Amino acid sequence: MKRIILSLAFAAFTLSAVSQIVAAANGSNRKMGFVDANNRWVVQPIYATTSWDKEARFGFFKMDFDDKTYGLVNEQGKIIFPQGKYYMYYKREDDYIAVERLIEDENHQRDMLKMEASGFGLATRTGQLVIPAQYAMGSFRETHGQLVKVSIENEKSTTYFDRNLDGVWSLQENREIIPCKYNGIVFDPQYIAVRIWVNDGNSWGAFSYDGKEIIPCGLYAGIKWDADDIFSVYKNGKWGYYAHGKEVIPCIYDDAVAFTGDVAMVKQDGEVKMLKNPLKDATKIKVDVASLNKGKAGGPVFSRYPKPDSDVDKNIPVAKKQAETTFAFIVANENYPDAPVPYSLNDGRMFREYCQKTLGIPEKNINMYEDATFGSIIMAVEKMKSVSEAYDGEASIIFYYAGHGFPDDKQATAYLLPIDGDAASITSTGYSLAKLYQEIAALKLKSAIVFLDACFSGAKREDEMLTSARGVAIKVKEDKPQGNMLVFSAAQGDETAHQLEEKHHGLFTYCLLKELQASQGDADLGTLTDNVTKQVKRQSVVINNKRQTPTAIPSPSLQASWRTMKLK
Repeated sequence: MKRIILSLAFAAFTLSAVSQIVAAANGSNRKMGFVDANNRWVVQPIYATTSWDKEARFGFFKMDFDDKTYGLVNEQGKIIFPQGKYYMYYKREDDYIAVERLIEDENHQRDMLKMEASGFGLATRTGQLVIPAQYAMGSFRETHGQLVKVSIENEKSTTYFDRNLDGVWSLQENREIIPCKYNGIVFDPQYIAVRIWVNDGNSWGAFSYDGKEIIPCGLYAGIKWDADDIFSVYKNGKWGYYAHGKEVIPCIYDDAVAFTGDVAMVKQDGEVKMLKNPLKDATKIKVDVASLNKGKAGGPVFSRYPKPDSDVDKNIPVAKKQAETTFAFIVANENYPDAPVPYSLNDGRMFREYCQKTLGIPEKNINMYEDATFGSIIMAVEKMKSVSEAYDGEASIIFYYAGHGFPDDKQATAYLLPIDGDAASITSTGYSLAKLYQEIAALKLKSAIVFLDACFSGAKREDEMLTSARGVAIKVKEDKPQGNMLVFSAAQGDETAHQLEEKHHGLFTYCLLKELQASQGDADLGTLTDNVTKQVKRQSVVINNKRQTPTAIPSPSLQASWRTMKLK
């Protein structure tokens, strides 16, 4: 391993004051040494060259001009190196000194610009070698606490990637905990990843910080630490999970993320699924895996409330023609573990009937998600993206949601609450309403109409949710829709979205269906929203003795035209 080191020869006198010591020259014998602040020799002038490094707080010297080794003097004037005259200062590494061990080269003995190093090591400021000078690296490139990455040169290698093989040395234990046989070492916050190259591809393994192998090298092309000692692992173009010495979930997924709240979201063949934490008691994880991602919510889902049998559930008008380029996405969340939403399934199911019959949306264009998990909502958004791409601006979307909304009380921002969500950790288990608007706004669509039979006043704790209403009292920020979008929500501010008990529906949905029934789906959006808002406001005051004010919010691009638009 070749190194080029510039000679530090001095004309006669070099002075660089640091602390109490400076390098100085003796005029009588032209030798150099070090003096203190009182100009007294602390290192006698017997050297050919001396200098002081202000940043490193060390002085360097050479015995004669032909010498290949540098000596080292600390701030107290104590000579630290050489120890056997084969060490030289290389560079400062925080509280340590990186040193080189030199070998004689008969061809270059007189050439001070060419010196060959056989190894690098690490020493303390007192001169103690903590890493033997046996590694072929010019610097200790990456450290993590008491761990140092070291490297040796592989003389048998013919490829670029195999020139240097890395390992890890523990300064605290004074031993090499990972041998130098890997082509890459990466310090992760929780573990050490090592990389070896196999033919033209790379393969990874993982070690703990005490040098124990966690995942053998050669099994996976990619590794990511997740949580609870679980790793996401990648091979043959697919992702899976590895824990406790084995592959606990096979590598069959197109994408995989870390476990959060004992579940992880994965994607397989374009569909989103939720997996339970394989290290936890599956019976205590509230995720209905059997119903996840069966295309349309895995329904039907059981409802504990009476079936729809009101006036809007009968005599549903039928459209004369099909709306082939309109797509409906309906999310109806009722069976939350601790705070069910009465009649949400009735709402979603009957809205679907009106979409198909009254608005003329083909059945194949209607996507129903009953008791939707976080993964199901993600799946709905992904399906919307696919529709947008396939129809290139000619498609219209109707998104309907009935269920709990919930606020992040710190930021006062609104979230849809999936059936497997946790109100106490809404920011990580809920689906942001702002994100929903952003996702839809980014799509190339003719129009997007969003109906929200939910309020977002929520509750600070899940057990504070009212069973007779769909939320309580925090006023959230109003997220503005963008793109070609209109949002029509059941309530505003800190109001509550109620149900209409005798009709077995949410009040907002009942009035919406009533207006679709009366107009046979042909009313313009201005008339529809005006009539629904008027009826909800009146009935809420009379029946619930509380205000509930539906709100229509158009995006800027629809500000002037939305009132004349129609659903079909």
